[in-house]
Amino acid sequence: MDNWTKVETGLPAIGDYSVLAYFDNGGMDMVHVQDYFGDITAGLDSDGTQLYTKWYIRAGITHWMPMPGEPHD
Repeated sequence: MDNWTKVETGLPAIGDYSVLAYFDNGGMDMVHVQDYFGDITAGLDSDGTQLYTKWYIRAGITHWMPMPGEPHD
């Protein structure tokens, strides 16, 4: 059973861990949550206020899921 979560449905809690990410180009990779889902600067608005965005949007991440646990014998 797949446990993929659409980024429109929910995002992982920001923390020091990794998740498996699915990209709009069909690829999958392990990504660090703080690097991909935390706020990043996106310039200033017309009033000079700092704007923020999420890196996952620019990276094209469409889905994510927790990393699988350790194997069991």
